This record gives sequence, C-alpha cells and structure tokens, in this order.
Amino acid sequence: MTDRSKTHSASRGGRKADRSPVSRKKKLTRKDRIRQIRLRILAAGLLILMILILSFVRYLGLRNGRAVHLSEEVLAYQPVVEQSCKEYGIPSFSQVILAIMQQESAGQVADVMQSSESPFNTQYSNAPGSITDPNYSIQVGVETFAHCLDEAHCSSPADQNGLKLALQFYNFGGDYASWALENYGGYTPENAAEYSLLRQQALGWSQYGDPEYVPHVMQYYHYSL
Repeated sequence: MTDRSKTHSASRGGRKADRSPVSRKKKLTRKDRIRQIRLRILAAGLLILMILILSFVRYLGLRNGRAVHLSEEVLAYQPVVEQSCKEYGIPSFSQVILAIMQQESAGQVADVMQSSESPFNTQYSNAPGSITDPNYSIQVGVETFAHCLDEAHCSSPADQNGLKLALQFYNFGGDYASWALENYGGYTPENAAEYSLLRQQALGWSQYGDPEYVPHVMQYYHYSL
C-alpha cells in the first residue's frame, strides 16, 4: 500500500510537473511594437538611401564618361592623371586624358602624353619625344588639354561637340580651335582634314597632324547620357 501510494504520488507529481507553465514568448506591449515598427522603417530608409547614393555615384561616373580598352601601362598612370587633372581644374576629364594617353603612346614611352612639343613644356626641348619623365609629360599634357578645353569653350564631357574640338586642337595646336569656330562653328571631320591640308601647304610638309585624331581617341572613351 505504501509503495502504491508512493507510486501514485510520484505519478501525480509527474502530471503536476507536466502541467507546470512552460516558457512562452513575452507578449509585446504597444510601446514595444511601435519601437519595432520604427526600427524597421529606419532600416528600410537606410537601405533605400544607400541604393540612391550608389546609383548617384554610378550616374556621375557615366556623366563623366569612362576610358575603355586601356593597356596596363596606361592604367598604372591613372592616380597621377587624376591628381594632375584636379590641380588644373579639370577633374571630370581624367578619363579623357587616359584615352588620349592610350592613343598617343599606350604608356610605352617616357613621353606618355607626347606633350614635348607643347608650349607648356618648359623643362625639355620642344623636339618630339624629348620629355623623359612620364609624370612631367602628364603634367604638361593635362595643362595643354585644359587650355584646349578653354579655347573650345568646353566645361563638361557632356558637351561632346566641344570635347571633339578640344581633342582635335590637342593634336593640331596652332589656331585650329579659333579657326574651326569662326569658319564652321566647331569641329567636323571635314574641317579637320581641310585644316591639315592648309597647314601642309603653308609649311611645305607632306603631313600635318592626324585629321582623324578624334575618332582615334574616342575608340578608347565612351560617354553615356
């Protein structure tokens, strides 16, 4: 009897233990629910803001265009190009400068921008390829192109007509920019060929510059609206 009573008690005790309260999820108060909703709204807002910032950065990159098909040698000079463009007030044209370098030398020679003949070169002779310091070549090239942009009245890569005039002027030098603006309102492939021929005749040379310089550079530079 005693043993049965104990067994029965133990059984009853076990059933009682089974009925003991189990851990339940704490019921949220109205204040807690409001706090959770606010945190979710804040997280969603931050996510949207990050997406907008990334989209804007990408948009700015496209607005400034991008250089393509660059050699490793040219890419190695990108930090120097960007710094020089900042110094001469044309940071949005750094990708254009890289495209020019690719066309001029592909980064294979010391005078990477082929800028020795520029009037802004004051440290070396003005003979072709005389510059032996790549960083100085970039400095002179950027300063020269900044002057070309000014003469072409081009302040943004979005101005494709102005950009093309500046590019052809970089190659021709002389008075090409003012001549093209006065006679044709800007650059055209036809007036580039005409100017080259006029200079050949005036100087008695068999060749003057590259009248197809613009398409040659633009194969390394893409611009999207």
